[in-house]
Amino acid sequence: MKALDSITSIREMTQAPYLEIKKQMDKQDPLAHPLLQWVISSNRSHIVKLPVNRQLKFMHTPHQFLLLSSPPAKESNFRAAKKLFGSTFAFHGSHIENWHSILRNGLVVASNTRLQLHGAMYGSGIYLSPMSSISFGYSGMNKKQKVSAKDEPASSSKSSNASQSQKKGQQSQFLQSRNLKCIALCEVITSPDLHKHGEIWVVPNTDHVCTRFFFVYEDGQVGDANINTQEGGIHKEILRVIGNQTATG
Repeated sequence: MKALDSITSIREMTQAPYLEIKKQMDKQDPLAHPLLQWVISSNRSHIVKLPVNRQLKFMHTPHQFLLLSSPPAKESNFRAAKKLFGSTFAFHGSHIENWHSILRNGLVVASNTRLQLHGAMYGSGIYLSPMSSISFGYSGMNKKQKVSAKDEPASSSKSSNASQSQKKGQQSQFLQSRNLKCIALCEVITSPDLHKHGEIWVVPNTDHVCTRFFFVYEDGQVGDANINTQEGGIHKEILRVIGNQTATG
């Protein structure tokens, strides 16, 4: 976390020479620059923050992102399956620590693996729901992250250097809270392999799910828990925001 907090802000990176940025980061923490290099060089995802006029108003958060790329083979398989069976949309909720991998690599079948966090009552597969309330439930915070950093009581033992480091770390983040909840809105193939158990859907084939939207909520706040992606108005609004890129054919 110390190395992460010492990373220069994106704004500063675009306004200073590379060697100067590296020099400043090395002073803060010797791990900061190698960490930044790895984050950038290993990332193949393309995430765009939605402007206000393209946001899904019913999600009630200004932190809305559209995912524009998937691994080429996965996207190709998804489009082929979509032509055969069509698609719809459903939510996926997960703990905050899982989203780094999800956004980079997409959702995977975690059932019966070390990645599984919850039971697999309805069999192996990616678990989704058309109801936002279900996915919000699965996005619960890790116990160690429930207390927002800004709400922690001040300690006289903390040095001024630590306070300055924390302040710098907050300045380099677009989110000021560490008490976050995240959910995704995914496009899912409506093939016979899609198993619906009431409000719980299970997709055994990873190529049949593509993460399209990512929503972040600060300070433990959540959006409307009564959103149903199968309602006509909701579905239409989703397609309006996505545009022709993933509109159901």
